[in-house]
Amino acid sequence: MVRAAAAVLAAVSLLGAALVGAAVGFVAGSGVKPPGARGERVVTGEGPDKVALVRVVGAISQEGGGLLSWGPAVSSRAVVERLRRALRDPAVKAVLLELNTPGGSVVASAQIHQAVLQLRRAGKPVVALLTEVAASGGYYVAAGADRIVADPSTLTGSIGVIVVLPNLEEFNRRVGLRTVVFKSGRFKDMGNPARALTAEEAALFQKLVDEAYGRFVDVVAQGRRMDRTRVLRLADGRVYTGAQAYRLGLVDALGSFDDAVSTALQLARLSRARVVEYTGAGWLGNLLDLRLRAGGLPDLRPEQPFSLQYLMVPP
Repeated sequence: MVRAAAAVLAAVSLLGAALVGAAVGFVAGSGVKPPGARGERVVTGEGPDKVALVRVVGAISQEGGGLLSWGPAVSSRAVVERLRRALRDPAVKAVLLELNTPGGSVVASAQIHQAVLQLRRAGKPVVALLTEVAASGGYYVAAGADRIVADPSTLTGSIGVIVVLPNLEEFNRRVGLRTVVFKSGRFKDMGNPARALTAEEAALFQKLVDEAYGRFVDVVAQGRRMDRTRVLRLADGRVYTGAQAYRLGLVDALGSFDDAVSTALQLARLSRARVVEYTGAGWLGNLLDLRLRAGGLPDLRPEQPFSLQYLMVPP
């Protein structure tokens, strides 16, 4: 059955590769320049200057794609690359960062946050727009912006860190499964789902969480110019609506996409500009990327056993 499924997947992959390859060959051979070949589309507005729109949609991970319960993940590498394109483009005078994410990886969230700060240091203001959900790592990213605009019904906040460890000890006992572990030190298999944590291991995990939590609190305190003690009172992991976050000083204004665009224009001292969104390497580049991906079977390797997460809900 497994071999049959693999054969079907392989056939589908080959068919996809053939179709994509044919399309690429047609475009390359005909000399046609397809729409969006430069990897950029105009969302709204006009004029020589630009406001770059960068979206963060989905749980945040370094590579994207993961199997988190919230849905598809967004790659921090892809987001950072778009932010760097905005940094390099002299026509881009401001950046609008649209967030719809429950957060995710501590490392990936920090990578996007650092790219936001780099834009600001270069004199390009950043406006964060919180849409449906912009919680935990999503808020960590937003805290680096010059201004935060939120829909009144946005779910945000959830300032905190979580590590989720499965415990299959009782299940294994019932089915008669035993695991033998050889290790070089007593903490080498900490987090092993086949057994319960020891008190020492629990303390080590809590220390990891507390360290990441401290960085989160510092980012919010610095980004919002807020006393750290006040941030600690707000950072107990709870979720706030956009309206509540506004009253608490976690966001600057309540509004829509158009309001966020107006704020970006104001910060950049522009009367008008094109709001543009990067679309990767362009239509032809995306086809080539699909052709490469179609050449192999899906990656079914398991995720890492655990990681620190700025995440609103457990994975």
